[in-house]
Amino acid sequence: MTLDYREPRLDDGARIHRMVLEAGTLDVNSAYLYFLLSDHFRETCVVAESDSVPHELLGGFLTAYRLPRAPDTLFIWQVAVHPDWRGRGVASGLLDALTRRTWFDDISRIELTISPDNTASQALFRRWAARLERPLTVSPYLSSELLNSGQDTGHQPEDLYSIDLR
Repeated sequence: MTLDYREPRLDDGARIHRMVLEAGTLDVNSAYLYFLLSDHFRETCVVAESDSVPHELLGGFLTAYRLPRAPDTLFIWQVAVHPDWRGRGVASGLLDALTRRTWFDDISRIELTISPDNTASQALFRRWAARLERPLTVSPYLSSELLNSGQDTGHQPEDLYSIDLR
């Protein structure tokens, strides 16, 4: 199976939203937000697709944006791989697609948050930092109390993962 890693198009917003709904492990945002990410932030987002799967499905996606207060920092927001494509290096391919973009040379830091129970994402980013031969640090960021805002939503805390590229 050959994968194409590319910037999302506006119409990919619906495919990304569907994938988030079906994943069951990501925070679900409105479809509108995924359309905005696919349009306004397409340069820092990636989708993976193949001609061998139905058009309505994506193999995976990655959403990210540059921090407005620190444009040399890229915040990776969500990464997902379709269940049928897991274990085939799609998540690593999405990350590698970012590093091949011309603007990536201007990035000095990668940030993202991961909950303590998401061991797959923890392993993915530890491997990526090791492949980049760059240090990765982890620190507390958002507590469960803050994320649940007085409601019992069951949201786990989020730790901040940082990879220094310089």
